[in-house]
Amino acid sequence: MKTRSYFKTLAAAATLLTSALHAQVYDLKEQSFDNPEFRAQFAKSYVAQSETNPNITAEEKGLFDEIVPLIGSDPKAAIARLSTAVGPDNSAAFDYILGNLYYQEGQTQKSVEAYKKAIKKFPNYAQAYYNMGRAYVAQGDYANALKGLQKSLSMMTGDGTMYGLIGYCYLNMDKPSTALDAYKVAIMLAPDSKDWKLGQLQCLIALDRSQEAIGLLYEFIKDEPNKADWWKLQANQFLALDERAKAAANLTVVKDLGKADGASLALLGDLLVNEGLVEPAVESYIEAMSLGGARPARIIEVVNSLIYMDQLGSAKTLLSKLETIMSSSLSESQEMSVLNVKARLAMQEDDTDGAAGFLADLVKKDPLNGGALLSLSELEKKRGDLAKAEYYAENASKIDGYSHQAYIALAQLNVGKRDYAAAAKYLREAQQIDPKDYVADYLLRIEQAALRM
Repeated sequence: MKTRSYFKTLAAAATLLTSALHAQVYDLKEQSFDNPEFRAQFAKSYVAQSETNPNITAEEKGLFDEIVPLIGSDPKAAIARLSTAVGPDNSAAFDYILGNLYYQEGQTQKSVEAYKKAIKKFPNYAQAYYNMGRAYVAQGDYANALKGLQKSLSMMTGDGTMYGLIGYCYLNMDKPSTALDAYKVAIMLAPDSKDWKLGQLQCLIALDRSQEAIGLLYEFIKDEPNKADWWKLQANQFLALDERAKAAANLTVVKDLGKADGASLALLGDLLVNEGLVEPAVESYIEAMSLGGARPARIIEVVNSLIYMDQLGSAKTLLSKLETIMSSSLSESQEMSVLNVKARLAMQEDDTDGAAGFLADLVKKDPLNGGALLSLSELEKKRGDLAKAEYYAENASKIDGYSHQAYIALAQLNVGKRDYAAAAKYLREAQQIDPKDYVADYLLRIEQAALRM
């Protein structure tokens, strides 16, 4: 078998999920009222801390006792009651509670305004800063969210959620290194949080710390072995370290899970063929084509490479499937490339008639295809039809980019006819286009042969 070095794994194909991670920061799944643990944690924020939260007066206790049952049972009623009852002279605690209620109801801008009123009344209101930061995160205003969270952190001990949200803000502000530091603290304080581990992973990928990302992904895979995304992401990181065999193993798992898409199957084909595993590679390419994940140009390139590797059977199988599955999506230039590949296959199998037929079809579609004209000239020369060989070479000589090679072919044909004067003329034409030492030597020998006649 010929060397496999001809194959190069396409870098573009190696971005199965990494590009998505770079393009947009992941969504927070745990910081939602749909999550019971988050609801329980947020409910605790209603409880006042004497040093960093305001108290209520004895006169205000009646309103407080009226509101507390409504917080869980009817937050809209609680909002209606508070929004009419609370004024500038009331405790900041009521503005804060109103902010929490708005936040629970998804009215983040109103929640921010309420938190600001609470902070204006009680400047050291740590929990108000904290929850205002949360509301800004929900709005996607990460700069203001960071200010609120950091102000809160300066007044109270941070928990895993606070550090995680700080990391999330930095990551969204394109500061992955700083974000990573915050995520590490968040994970120490909340080791079971997938949000913060996912943030850590995205930071490691953004910082090109592939080995660490691979290690973290092993944890993800251990927890969710049937989730294809983790296997794909880890495959990407293996590729970043040029560990192609490991990447192929991961993508094979994805395939075995029945969760491989066309893109991952096409990449798996590239990786397998790089390892010399031609048959499974062809199988992956065929599945990729069936799922619409393979580009015709890439498949044609692979077929050409398989011919180069003397894997003619596999080349023919893949080419046949390309025509069966993707014929409607082939461009005109790709259709001509297919004819050229067929001609190559025929020539490899010493089927000169078949090769000539494919090349003739190609020239009919593209009369200015200099490469096909020169190949036809060479084939007709082998078949002994020198007139046709000369005809095709003459046509090629009129096409930019092929004239030099065509004139040399014409010179060789005339040497075969012992017409050294004509051969010398064509070589001089070639030299005028692109002077080459080897052509000059050939011309000298032709001229000497002409003198001996």
